[in-house]
Amino acid sequence: MKTAKSVALCAMIIVQTVKGQNNNHKIYLEADLCAGIQQTSFVSGVSGAIGFFLTKNHSFDIRAKELFNFSDQNIIGPITFNYRYNFNNGLFIGGGFAHHHEVTPSIYIPHPVEAAMGSHRDIFHRTGMDVEVGYNFRAFAKKGFFSIIYPCANVVATFMFIDQGFNPLITANVGIRIGLKKFN
Repeated sequence: MKTAKSVALCAMIIVQTVKGQNNNHKIYLEADLCAGIQQTSFVSGVSGAIGFFLTKNHSFDIRAKELFNFSDQNIIGPITFNYRYNFNNGLFIGGGFAHHHEVTPSIYIPHPVEAAMGSHRDIFHRTGMDVEVGYNFRAFAKKGFFSIIYPCANVVATFMFIDQGFNPLITANVGIRIGLKKFN
C-alpha cells in the first residue's frame, strides 16, 4: 500500500513538473528575493530582470541585484547578461557575462544614489562570468495584459576575474515572472 501511494505521489509530481513550461511569451519581467554566500559570508537582497525569448527554448536576460554582505557590511551589485536554454519541462540552464559593483559602508551611507547606480568614483568594479540553473513553475494567472504570471527559482554562481575581492558569489533566487507578449 505504501508503494502504491509513493508511486501515485511521484506521478503527480512528474505531471506538475511537465506542466512547468512557460516559454510561450516573448518578453518577461522578473522580481526576486535572493540569499546566498560570498566566500564564507552570508548575503541577502533583491533582484530584477528583463528577458527576451528568441525561440521557445532560447532566451536572453539582463539581471541586476542589490545584495548586503552581513560580515563586512558591503553592498554588492551584480549585473549579469545571460543566455538561457529552456527545456520543455520548466528547467533552464544558462550562463554569461557578469559585472559587480562593490561598495563599502563609508561610500553608500553618504552617497546612496551614486552607490546604487554604480557611478561613485570609489566603487570597486569587477568583471567575470556566471552560470545558473533554475526552474519555471506552473503559471497561476493567464489572462489580461500580463499574459502569464508564474513563480520561478534559480541558483546562480558568479566568479569574478579580478582577485582583490571575495569569490565566488552564490545565490539562490525565488521570485515571480510576468510574461508580457505571447508568441503567435
